[in-house]
Amino acid sequence: MMKKTIAACILVAGLSSPALAAGLNTDVALTPPKGGTILRGQTRYIRLHNDPTALGREVDLYLGTVTAVYGVTERLALLGTLRAFHREVDFAAGGGPVDTGLGDIPLLAKYRFFQKDERGVTTRWALLGGFEVPTFDDTFSSKSLDPIVGTVWTHQELDWWVDWDLVYKVNTAGGGAGDDELRADIAYSRRILHGEGGEKGPWALYVVAELNAKYITDASLEVLGSPGIQYITPRTILEAGIQLPLVSDMAAPRLETQVAVVFSIRIQF
Repeated sequence: MMKKTIAACILVAGLSSPALAAGLNTDVALTPPKGGTILRGQTRYIRLHNDPTALGREVDLYLGTVTAVYGVTERLALLGTLRAFHREVDFAAGGGPVDTGLGDIPLLAKYRFFQKDERGVTTRWALLGGFEVPTFDDTFSSKSLDPIVGTVWTHQELDWWVDWDLVYKVNTAGGGAGDDELRADIAYSRRILHGEGGEKGPWALYVVAELNAKYITDASLEVLGSPGIQYITPRTILEAGIQLPLVSDMAAPRLETQVAVVFSIRIQF
């Protein structure tokens, strides 16, 4: 009985918040309750290599993001993300530039248009739409207002859930910087441990397996395999994961991902 109670509490917490039901790199069709807010801080390290040019570049990229999600209604949420980059480039001949700056800011609305709830099970489907607003940073901004459209689907049960998303960004910058981007992700999460945390409520430990694909209209394609782990309480998630390339076919002068590591925390208010 206690196990069932704990599982039910975790499910209820998950259904009320996207902070508690999502992969590390995949969106989710759940939205916070009306007036609710979720903050997510994430740190990501990306190593890029296999330069197709004669420069022999290798890049260490550090990305810090803060995402805020606000529930306007039970079905509609607004999202915004601030992104700070630090990039170190090494050339085969030695040396290379070091840059720090702010990336463009995605401002999105998520509307849940489908919801089916049964005992211990929920399925939800949402639409995404908005813009990536330029910061006009010399290094990390496209300097264009880029429309974004997409869809997100979630199926959640007591011990596991699946999320997938499909998101398209239209880059209006033109020229070599004007390639559009299609992203497709799927995440499977499975509970492996759980317990009762006293006054802090129930907790659970989940493992996550993701596939994260990105296609750019210059014919670049990358698919990453992304295992991770999440420690979940009713209001907070601590999570960590790694991304490794499964498919890398990048058009010059783009580099391929060698490895990426991510740590993050999500808090619901």
